[in-house]
Amino acid sequence: MDSTLKRLEEIVQFTMQRHKVLLGNLANSDTPNYKAKDISFESVLDEERLRLKKTSPVHLRAMEARLEASVREEESSSWLDGNNVEEDVEMAKITENAILYQATLRLLNDRFKMYKTLLLRR
Repeated sequence: MDSTLKRLEEIVQFTMQRHKVLLGNLANSDTPNYKAKDISFESVLDEERLRLKKTSPVHLRAMEARLEASVREEESSSWLDGNNVEEDVEMAKITENAILYQATLRLLNDRFKMYKTLLLRR
């Protein structure tokens, strides 16, 4: 499989996983002592960028590495009930995540159109 397609597929899976986590935060916005959770995609990308900056033949294999992200609790101040979910912040994160999801799907669609065009020209 094309390494770009594989990477785009991983991003789609990541955004779906993050969406579930963020919706869970909203669902628990009134639950005492609940701590908001998130998945940091930026830290995963930073690690990939560091690998790509290396000036050796190994840096070209960075696309082969699998994107892995883990759910972590947000470290922000809590309300009186111990809950730290801020609904407007969660909605902004959901919107940001949806934009990444839609952009990735658009890139996938363009990639498939490219392959279709190549196949039809043969």
